[in-house]
Amino acid sequence: MPQRILLVYTKAGGGHYAMAQTLHRLLTQLEPEAEVRLFNFFDVGPRWIAQAIQDGYNFAVNKQRWLFTVFQAFYQTRPAIQTFARVLGMRLAPAINAYLEEFRPDKIIYCYPVNHGFRRLPYVRRHQPKTLTVVTDIFSPHLYWFVDTKDHYVVASPEAYSIARRHRIPPENLHYFQTLIDPKFNQPLPPAEAERLRQLWGLHQPYTVLVTGGGAGLKISFRLVKELVGLEGINVVVVCGYNQRLYQQLTAFKEKHRLENLVVFGFTQQMYELINLANVVVSKAGPATIAEVLSLHKDLIICDYVWPQEHGNVELVRHEKLGYYIRHPKKIAAKIQELKTRPPERKTLQLKNEIERLAEFILQL
Repeated sequence: MPQRILLVYTKAGGGHYAMAQTLHRLLTQLEPEAEVRLFNFFDVGPRWIAQAIQDGYNFAVNKQRWLFTVFQAFYQTRPAIQTFARVLGMRLAPAINAYLEEFRPDKIIYCYPVNHGFRRLPYVRRHQPKTLTVVTDIFSPHLYWFVDTKDHYVVASPEAYSIARRHRIPPENLHYFQTLIDPKFNQPLPPAEAERLRQLWGLHQPYTVLVTGGGAGLKISFRLVKELVGLEGINVVVVCGYNQRLYQQLTAFKEKHRLENLVVFGFTQQMYELINLANVVVSKAGPATIAEVLSLHKDLIICDYVWPQEHGNVELVRHEKLGYYIRHPKKIAAKIQELKTRPPERKTLQLKNEIERLAEFILQL
């Protein structure tokens, strides 16, 4: 009988959805007869809950960071996390359970920390599907990933393994798979394809700066662009994600000043190609972005991070000299000018990407 595998995610942060998408593709390639579904559990509940959690997360992180900081300060203990989960479960649980009864998965893979909530659902308690939580915060995961000490977890770094053990996850429930990013980042873009894309996107200068900040773009993107476009001999590529206001602002700025060296993207599925063409990437401290940039041996400048889960990412980059942490646009531009004119000081990190081994592991559960 073909396996039924459910990949659970949300869009509260881009890394959860990206992980679920990559696993979905790999699982269906490895076992075409398996039925593998992506499931954003907010889609089956009241719309206001999705707006409050997903849209609220993105708004707080990118617009009102203090709100997110207050929420995280509350979210520091197991009782607080479990109480919040129960309150949400009162409205979401019936619809989620109905979906599970309809699909009847024999494996549930969590790409978002909701295993402790799903465990109480009637379908899960009755049928006991095999479960696995893939921790998408690579270097410094929060306690809410490890509330359920009975579940099995995949972690992608020694730092995350230590944090999981500190939160009382037994070693037999921990599975270590390095890095966990899309396998296409294992090797660079072929030179002919890279040249074709440079011509297609009008990247005619010898040095390219990529500015990206996930789905919402970087808060400092516009100020940074104004500093960068004046540097000689560089292309400035900005990914705005879903931030239409930023996209329109930069597009108008490009047209007003006739800036041929400024290329603006909205939401794009071509991050692999863009990172390949870049010499340096300016981004926030998302774990997947850091791993993708370092896998392709590009210079990295982190200009922002979300406390507390991305703080460890910044410290790792700084301590290991894998990149730079610079917040101010003028100082970022100065560092880019310096990198452009002399060899980088950073170390080269050889990352082993084990996402395909993880997909095989899931199929063998």
